[in-house]
Amino acid sequence: MADVPLPDVPCVRCRLDYQDLTSNESGNRFYLSYSGSAPTAANCVTLAGDIASAWNTWFGGLTSQNFALVEVDVLDIASDSGLSGQWAGTYNGGQTGTPLTLQSAINVEFLIARRYRGGKPRIYLPPTDTSGLADAAHWDTTVITATNANATGFFGALHALSIGAMGTLQHVNLSYYKGYNNVEIPGSRAYAAPKYRLAALHDDVTGYATKAVVGSQRRRMRSTTY
Repeated sequence: MADVPLPDVPCVRCRLDYQDLTSNESGNRFYLSYSGSAPTAANCVTLAGDIASAWNTWFGGLTSQNFALVEVDVLDIASDSGLSGQWAGTYNGGQTGTPLTLQSAINVEFLIARRYRGGKPRIYLPPTDTSGLADAAHWDTTVITATNANATGFFGALHALSIGAMGTLQHVNLSYYKGYNNVEIPGSRAYAAPKYRLAALHDDVTGYATKAVVGSQRRRMRSTTY
């Protein structure tokens, strides 16, 4: 199996981990490029704490009280030996109305300049409560507007950070695959396996577009106690 390529610019992977009231776990991840030196472990811890605080400021009030942010993990992926750091705690969602089903999510697309066929970068945020619904399948326009503004505020707060010698931070998407290799399995049909790029291609994220349709993340239904 081919090695996962390194990004074409220095980046950290940022992972958000959530729990709901029945110990189901879910998460988000995104990438920040940095213009300066590789972060130390202490820098990663600082960045993780700052991300948690920004999440609480910008997304906490929109999120159902059934969800809590419990961990942020930051990993330097610019090299095979990049360091990492974590924040652990509890930031509860602030919406106290009737909760939606566990697999519901707010689907926010990351806007980039490059055009291509295929899936677009996005994030599935924990949902708000039923007061945010326009109908059984769609978010109200107030939720869409607020989420767009909060996503801009959240990542803007991260762009404004100055941590150690990391330099400027920028929200980016990473594209790891381009094209396919035809793989033959004895006794079976050949299939097209995605082919890694030589280096993961970055695109600066230029904006955020919340989808009107209520998103779904079925993996959230898998309790950690099962």
